[in-house]
Amino acid sequence: MIRKALHIALLFFPCFIYGQDIHFSQSTRSDFQINPAFTGAFNGNLRATLNWKDQWQSINKTFRTYAASAEFTFGKGRAQHPTYFGVGVHAFKDVAGSVEVGNTTVGLSFSTLVKVNRNSRFIGGLQGQYGMTGLNSAAMQWGSQYNGITYDPSLFNGEGTEFQPYKYMDVSAGIAYWYSKNDKAVIHKAPSDAKIGLSVFHINKPFYTFDPKGDSKLPRRVVLHASALFATQTTNLYWYPNFNLMLQGKQHEIYFGSLWKYNIQSASKSTGFQTEVSLTGGLNMRVTNVIDALVPQLFINAYNFSFGVSYDVNVSRLNQASNYRGGVELLLRFTNPDGYTHRNPFRSSVSI
Repeated sequence: MIRKALHIALLFFPCFIYGQDIHFSQSTRSDFQINPAFTGAFNGNLRATLNWKDQWQSINKTFRTYAASAEFTFGKGRAQHPTYFGVGVHAFKDVAGSVEVGNTTVGLSFSTLVKVNRNSRFIGGLQGQYGMTGLNSAAMQWGSQYNGITYDPSLFNGEGTEFQPYKYMDVSAGIAYWYSKNDKAVIHKAPSDAKIGLSVFHINKPFYTFDPKGDSKLPRRVVLHASALFATQTTNLYWYPNFNLMLQGKQHEIYFGSLWKYNIQSASKSTGFQTEVSLTGGLNMRVTNVIDALVPQLFINAYNFSFGVSYDVNVSRLNQASNYRGGVELLLRFTNPDGYTHRNPFRSSVSI
């Protein structure tokens, strides 16, 4: 167990030095960590999501992440004013290790969706966050606290740092292009839904250290995202390739793959209200300096709800310590439909 913990600690040590954001493998269900411009970029007027992930289960008390988010759109259906808006709120908590090093963050997002043409929107988004980072110092043990016979927590730890929680404000922004079409005559020649976006998180590079005299800052994170949903020659079967590139400090990640969606029961095309029942599944790959993990995913979509499960299968050399066990991730999402899509009133578009 000690050997495994040491391997994990050495792997992630650079990440803790420079600071690293939370990470969900179900990127299609965690828009707030991908691009603020994706706030409100969905077919509906209200969407709420719960995310949960337990990373590196082969090690006791490692990385556990919880998140909740909600988005609301308003201003749709006005022929004289084709622009509408999205507002989002999110909160997450990230806890790691026996000393419970973690972040607690709440944030707000705002987006403006501007009509380009009948099937397209250009989107700009802003996101503000308030965060607090702390740890359970009572669970920490230092070599200087051993009296030669046993551990004595009353002894001075020799570090000179009290490890008090610190707070920070954070600002992020992004732009995106959203294309959506439901024309059966050309659906095999063009995507029915596609997004491409660029975002920058931590624009203000907030201070990120337990040392009040330190100057460590949270580095900016740049994200490039692209995805598209295509129909296939098989009725009710759709193909969804997706790609994410993330750069933060000295860390980088490429995350890409493909999902397949099969409609068991299609949504209504006369009212625009979703009554869809479908299954979505596929495989993504995460690449850092090496191929790090394979991520199989499965989503069950029934009416206005979506339940998802995925698992990170570690395939890098770390598997000698992890035994190929990465992390399980669960999701629950509710989408409240409305009578308008961003393209045309009372016609529902296909989405992932």
